[in-house]
Amino acid sequence: MKKGRAELVCTGSELLGGKLNLYAPLFAERLAPLGFALGREQSCGDSLEEIADAMKGALKRSGLVLVCGGLGPTFDDLTRQAAAAALRRRLIYSKDCARILAFNYGLKKLPPNFKNQCLLLEGAKPLENSNGTAFGQVIRRGGKMLVLLPGPRQEWEPMFPNFLDEEIRAAFRRPPVSVVKLRAAGLWETQAEKLLRPAMRRFPGLGFTILAGPGTVEFHISGADGGAVAGAAAVCRRLLGKALYGEGETTLAAAAGEKLKAAGKTLACAESCTGGLAAELITDIPGSSDWFLGGAVTYSNTAKSGLLGVRAATLRKHGAVSAQTAREMAAGARRAFGSDYAFSTTGIAGPGGATPGKPVGLVWFGLAAPRGVKVFSRQFRGGRRQVRACAANCVLDELRKILK
Repeated sequence: MKKGRAELVCTGSELLGGKLNLYAPLFAERLAPLGFALGREQSCGDSLEEIADAMKGALKRSGLVLVCGGLGPTFDDLTRQAAAAALRRRLIYSKDCARILAFNYGLKKLPPNFKNQCLLLEGAKPLENSNGTAFGQVIRRGGKMLVLLPGPRQEWEPMFPNFLDEEIRAAFRRPPVSVVKLRAAGLWETQAEKLLRPAMRRFPGLGFTILAGPGTVEFHISGADGGAVAGAAAVCRRLLGKALYGEGETTLAAAAGEKLKAAGKTLACAESCTGGLAAELITDIPGSSDWFLGGAVTYSNTAKSGLLGVRAATLRKHGAVSAQTAREMAAGARRAFGSDYAFSTTGIAGPGGATPGKPVGLVWFGLAAPRGVKVFSRQFRGGRRQVRACAANCVLDELRKILK
């Protein structure tokens, strides 16, 4: 099934001055079940002319155009004015929007900056914002749709299930699309593609997408035929085997946590090169306090010895980045926190710090369990952030695998 074409325009000078924009995959995921695929994503600075030009170009190419950002109350929020210029429509003050804002914020009179939020394009339908003051707007023209959304994710994302999904379905009447997202770990993107190629050949009418992460891979299957999507997903699960750790929005930390909680077991950790990143992934999960007791970021040798009991002789003879140190760190964390399981990370994230036999990207891990401590190492490629992210995911994946 051929998907409809959508485009995303993100506004904000900060997007052109160093801030990383990660919205495209989020919007692509929201649009897929609605029968649309992103054909293009572009960023514009806070310029009325640039934003208007981006809108006009996108509307020529695509049936659905989403503009994210620039609906706030300050001088550089110009998306409404740019849309008015692009579509040659007036901006009209909405008394209904004003009443909603006054009620939501308990105000008798709206301040001037709130009044700006009540300006709607002529003929636009407002989308109420449950987490902010900026209304979204939907404008339909000549079989096409322009959607204006606020910039913060916590503001625009709820607009899809609350309002926008229904608006898009009603406007375009595309057949519903089934989407299955499989998540695997320990595979490179090319390895996953080779492994899953038989499923893609077997179901040629479906859409397949592979997305690589730090030591992880997402595999999306989509199509109008729900039965075929389910069949392809079943084949892919078998092909991925133990590499498959979850579906949908499941994370590695959540997959390990589910097993710990089901078994009534607890976890602790000791991190060096990952600097608390693994613990952050764990505590991102609501309810992780049921099974995660705590962690220690033991970056220096003094901390490794003082907090975890790593022997000075071990550090002198083998160094901080070694199997021996990883073993004693994991055992020390398990002992210190009184947990059933514990893991450790110690490595060279780079760009400096390499020594003969210990290159940048080398990480040693320890996994302490009731029956002993398992140690292993991995060599990761990439910059410092990539090495740390891969290491955090790797140890959570290995933890998941040893849990029954």
